[in-house]
Amino acid sequence: MLQTSSQPGGLRPLALLATGLLLLLATSLAQATEPLRLAVVGGIELSGVGEPLRHRLEKSTGIPLVWASVAPKASVVPAFAQGEADLLLIHGGSETFALQAAGHGGRMRVWGFNEHVIVGPADDPAGIRGLGDAAEALRRIADSGAAFVAFADPGSHEIVQRLWSAAGVRASSDWVRLDETRNRHDILVQASRQHAYVVTGAIPVARGRLAGDGMTTLLSGDPRMRRAYVALEPGPRHPATAEAREQARRLVDHLLSEAGQRDLAAANAEAGGTWIYGLSDAPPALAGGH
Repeated sequence: MLQTSSQPGGLRPLALLATGLLLLLATSLAQATEPLRLAVVGGIELSGVGEPLRHRLEKSTGIPLVWASVAPKASVVPAFAQGEADLLLIHGGSETFALQAAGHGGRMRVWGFNEHVIVGPADDPAGIRGLGDAAEALRRIADSGAAFVAFADPGSHEIVQRLWSAAGVRASSDWVRLDETRNRHDILVQASRQHAYVVTGAIPVARGRLAGDGMTTLLSGDPRMRRAYVALEPGPRHPATAEAREQARRLVDHLLSEAGQRDLAAANAEAGGTWIYGLSDAPPALAGGH
């Protein structure tokens, strides 16, 4: 009888200890599976590459990933700066440099490139269809006096200035038309109305986000028309946890590795084509060329 009555009292500490260990284990598991939050510029998702790439990176690294923000640059930059995301995937430029200068952004690495194309009237008055050299195409447009819309999109502006310089072209109001749109998605509507050429991103044209009557892609595939995507990790003033910082660094290191670049190539294949070029397809200016 004494032995029987003493069992509950002896087992209670063991039960409490077991319960405590289970709670500790559950807490540790929850902390270990906390997802890394990504802020991603919209073109990555629009291309169709974003979601298969996310799944492949999760599988390769074991890091759970969630889209905290998928939007134009004007929205994803503040989302990252305010701590709503732990890693920013975006075009490199003045915004990412400003984030670094303010301490919100830390290490920044190039991991891929999107491509721009020349879109113009289907009758192609400057005769650029079939050319592989975008600088030569813009020189022909200038020499012919055909209309060209100077799209105010930062990426398009950067590429046009680069190509005009390479072609020795001086812009003139005789043939250059200013961007008159209130919404950047209407740029091909303006170009159609003015029977003009324009440089814009390949992804929104191919996915139907940009369209205009009688407008078609006339030149693509020139590496000089590619623009870098960067991965910006949290800086010293960013509220990311130590775990998120370590995960962000590990994810970026993988994405830049041979295995990570294979993940990118496979995600492109799932999306039906090469929409985001890898590091081996860098523009000449970023690969030591001319």
